[in-house]
Amino acid sequence: MVWEMLLYIYILYSPDWHYRSTMPTFLFLYGAVFAVFHSHVRFRIGFKVHYVILCLLCIPRMYKYYIHTKYVNVKWLAKLYLGTISLGILFCGWYFNPQGHALWYVFMGFNSYFANTFLMFCCAEQLGWNPAVVNFMGFFPYVKI
Repeated sequence: MVWEMLLYIYILYSPDWHYRSTMPTFLFLYGAVFAVFHSHVRFRIGFKVHYVILCLLCIPRMYKYYIHTKYVNVKWLAKLYLGTISLGILFCGWYFNPQGHALWYVFMGFNSYFANTFLMFCCAEQLGWNPAVVNFMGFFPYVKI
């Protein structure tokens, strides 16, 4: 989950990064150090707080893409990203209800899907590919180029 968010940070912030090798090197080393540290210490609440902070770091840049797009379907993807992360955070610490923690994984899975779809659209639009968001089976949005 942390590696996923580090990848999102790279995708979102790399177009404005001046030194091309510095950011991926830093993110890789950060992820490796965090993985080793987490495997030895196993902090549960600290892991969740860390993950939420990484998610919150992505929101300002996604907001920049959000305000620059004119397509309603793409704006819905960003809203679904925020909605699923909010619901996931709500259910992440329900230790008295094991199903609540299972819902954390369900919402974080949808969160990852909506974030990827939103980023695919933004990247395709920046490359001038004329993308469109269409729905599979009336619900699951995907990017059609």
